[in-house]
Amino acid sequence: MTFTQLTVAAFLIETLLQTIKPIYDKEKKWQIDQIMAIIIGILVCVGADIDVFKLIDLPMKVPYLGAALTGIIASRGSNVAHDVVRYLQGLGASADFNRTQPLG
Repeated sequence: MTFTQLTVAAFLIETLLQTIKPIYDKEKKWQIDQIMAIIIGILVCVGADIDVFKLIDLPMKVPYLGAALTGIIASRGSNVAHDVVRYLQGLGASADFNRTQPLG
């Protein structure tokens, strides 16, 4: 694993957390719209084999997990998808995923 891959993974994990956190609110209870968006995002990304983790050359060892996690990220809509792409482009401008030295 390269430092760039670790950085991108940390960014994606934070994005996943920010997506999952507001599903249940003590006052508003379950957010059905958000749950539906997550389910649809997962179905589309798994069905179309869309996996941002493969994009950064960090495939998951569990089948379909990368696509499912990508679906959760995608469920937040185009603003978050645009942020992810912009983040990846910024890293691509400063480092080549294939040439970066592995950690350790």
